[in-house]
Amino acid sequence: MITITVTTPCLRVSGGHWICALLAIIPLTAGAKGLLHADPEAHVLRADVPVPAATSFSTTDYATGNWWGVRDEMKEKGIEFVPTYTTEPAANIDGGEKSGSTYIHNIDLDLKLDLNKLFGVPRTTFLMKVSQRSGTSLSERKIAPSEGGNQFTVQEAYGPDQQVRLVNVQFNTTFLDERLDLAYGRLVANDDFLRSPLYCQFINNSFCGSPQAVFLQNPFAFSAYPTAAWGTRARYNTTSGNWTFQGAVYDADPNLTDGDPDNTGNNDHGTDMSLGDNGVTLAGEVHYHVNRGSTTALPGVYKIGGFYMNGDYEDLGKTDNSTVDGNAMFWLLADQALYRETPGSDQGLAVFGALIFSLEDKVNTLDNYFAAGLLYRGLFDARPKDVTALGITAGWFSDEINKARRTEDEEDKDYEAVIELNHKFQFSRGIAITPDIQYVIRPAGTGDIDNALVIGFRGTVQF
Repeated sequence: MITITVTTPCLRVSGGHWICALLAIIPLTAGAKGLLHADPEAHVLRADVPVPAATSFSTTDYATGNWWGVRDEMKEKGIEFVPTYTTEPAANIDGGEKSGSTYIHNIDLDLKLDLNKLFGVPRTTFLMKVSQRSGTSLSERKIAPSEGGNQFTVQEAYGPDQQVRLVNVQFNTTFLDERLDLAYGRLVANDDFLRSPLYCQFINNSFCGSPQAVFLQNPFAFSAYPTAAWGTRARYNTTSGNWTFQGAVYDADPNLTDGDPDNTGNNDHGTDMSLGDNGVTLAGEVHYHVNRGSTTALPGVYKIGGFYMNGDYEDLGKTDNSTVDGNAMFWLLADQALYRETPGSDQGLAVFGALIFSLEDKVNTLDNYFAAGLLYRGLFDARPKDVTALGITAGWFSDEINKARRTEDEEDKDYEAVIELNHKFQFSRGIAITPDIQYVIRPAGTGDIDNALVIGFRGTVQF
């Protein structure tokens, strides 16, 4: 399907098919166990059929296995604990402002409790996550340091708070034969909205965890890992399975900035459980499912959604710390299986697309955003769990930003785009290695910085 040399444009792939690819156009990344299978609402290439297993923690998926039976015993009593280590070292080898490399990592600790088994609370679970991050950003240090980094940072596991942070502290309760799911507590908006298991096949932060345009208001309000906010979310699946409706309300001040764009916040470790003082975020999505759960037809899911915030946010057109009251965006998302190698197989080709539009250009850094990608699971017969990915993303900067930049004799920003190509090698013991190539076009959007060619990899170990 995809090759990384122009001189060999065709590859012999599983099932004896020949697929030719023009390499010059789009790249992607890897992460979920099956294309779209990690999303409880969307099953694109894997049939939703449970496979009996001797243990829930085999050495195929976990580096430390079943702990001599202890993990299965804990799960039977309602306790699951899963640590995951992710690293994304990368190097800028051509273009940008400087050559060089950086290292980053994220350690994620997940604790899941079945409160029915533990305390007799029916249909209720508890989730707590802790993140520890270290390292430096290649985008900030090498690609575009004069602009504080290029817009679509090339290492998704890097964040402004490279430290220990408490993330989710949430409860979920289900009703109506699990068709209605209520989440409440300290939630991550990105866990619920603009979500697809296809996105984190990529390493660029514009894809993973969600299309980046929705997170660029100041102060930060639409929460993404590793930042959580007080909130509640309801998700309802119709009895036919064709439709999903979800809505949520979140505290729009997770970092406790009180609506001041110059305030960096007072909740660096996520342990201050105070409510913020900058309004709320209201979010909603409608999903339409095609061939949901089918083992023969090609499944897909199509989403429309948006958010509204009623707090104060930086007026991008001004340079005097002025604010604008309120913010809104809406989006269109699509994931669709295009080819399945055999009925019931999770090997095959899927595509995704995303469009995001700003309804308040004084607040949102990007007023229009686009992303698309192709992913093939099990491209080679000998490696059925590998994922090959190719994608492109682009964002256009708001004219309001350029109004402010002109007053300070700075160049206008137009757009930035990234092309990414990678292949995830899935090994036993929960180990995955994803070599990755990214080409950053117009870093930071000014056109004054040379296009950058970045190479690197993602390494993941699920313990």
